[in-house]
Amino acid sequence: MRWTQSIAVKSFAVAFVATHIPLLTLVAVVTLRPDWLTPWRVLSAALVATLLATALVIYVLWRMFAPLREAADGLEAFMAKGASLRLAPGSSDEVGRLVRVLTAALAHWDRSRAALLHSGAQVLQRRSAQAQEMGGERLRTVVLLELDQWPALDAEGDLERMEQVQTALLERLAAATVSGEIVLPWGRGRFLLALASLQAEAVGRVQALCQPFGVAGDAQTYHCSAVLETRSGTAVGWASALQRLEQKLYTLRQQGGVMQVA
Repeated sequence: MRWTQSIAVKSFAVAFVATHIPLLTLVAVVTLRPDWLTPWRVLSAALVATLLATALVIYVLWRMFAPLREAADGLEAFMAKGASLRLAPGSSDEVGRLVRVLTAALAHWDRSRAALLHSGAQVLQRRSAQAQEMGGERLRTVVLLELDQWPALDAEGDLERMEQVQTALLERLAAATVSGEIVLPWGRGRFLLALASLQAEAVGRVQALCQPFGVAGDAQTYHCSAVLETRSGTAVGWASALQRLEQKLYTLRQQGGVMQVA
């Protein structure tokens, strides 16, 4: 990026022009219409010129930072609905560069995440159909459950302890599900559940699962937080539900929630 394309240079140019518009207006009035000068007319000319300069600054800055607004709207749609983030290239200054790098990074992450969502949706749809064929109930609620203490365990780096905790949580979840329901590992410290219960009943079941529990040989107690979603009967419906779960859990963590069900 050339220095002439920097926001600093652009901002200086805008400020320079805006500052000199009132000054040049007054110079023009004094030079071209000296007989027109009165205190009120000079004040009026300075006021009009200042308002025009202010409007010019607002317009230029609004256009200059338009890529940031588009990026914010795109990010909200990406997090809430999983919509692809496609933005215009924008300018060649720091804002345009940030948007381009952000778009490329999210596209790369979305490409790697899409495979997980797709495969998870296919597994859930297939297992749900198999459960119904065997006389079981239709899976109605999907749950993403995460261990609250996992960041601390991850920071400690004790792999054996992490495995013990995750195994204990898996056994706890498996014991609380009925035939036809699904428990899948879903990343470090996370599990995905597909339950036959309606959401109102599922909330009570998940709240019980999130209560503190112990691990053999470990004096510390552990607990979880979880988010729930309903889904439609298609693979797309499952994938959309998984996307909404990720967003709900992210929002819950941003609010500092622990041992909560949302």
